[in-house]
Amino acid sequence: MLLLRQDSRYLLLERAAGKRFAPGLWTGLGGRVEPHELADLRASALRELREETGIDADQIDGPYLRRALLLTRPGEPFTLLIYFTGDLQASAPLTLDGSEGTLHWIEPDQIAGLSLIDNAALVIPLLIKDIERDPDGREPVRLGAAAYGADGSLQRIVWA
Repeated sequence: MLLLRQDSRYLLLERAAGKRFAPGLWTGLGGRVEPHELADLRASALRELREETGIDADQIDGPYLRRALLLTRPGEPFTLLIYFTGDLQASAPLTLDGSEGTLHWIEPDQIAGLSLIDNAALVIPLLIKDIERDPDGREPVRLGAAAYGADGSLQRIVWA
């Protein structure tokens, strides 16, 4: 996932109602890493950014790898979520509506009122604090593990 900032706003995706996973919920930008991208996760994040927004790598500062989260929902395989942040350098035309959903610029104080995907609800506020504390992304990457209950609900995330 990539959390993109411009001034004091953050670009979030309201997922399309027809999506199989988390329809209508909010999250950052991103998708799956393709097998040939495993050696360059930054390139994967930039590809997803371009596909979902039309923004090219030369229009952002970053991306900075901030966090990695290992999770498994009951009955599903392990997933590793990689979290990057970046800053949009100047106003750029965005692809606002697409098959993934609709993009929105959101102020930080609006985020708590959104219906976010469970892990995004816990991680996005941390990413915003990471950006405020370390704008150039120089701190070590933080590794987390998510614990889910038998009912599939996210119980907590432990960060190392």
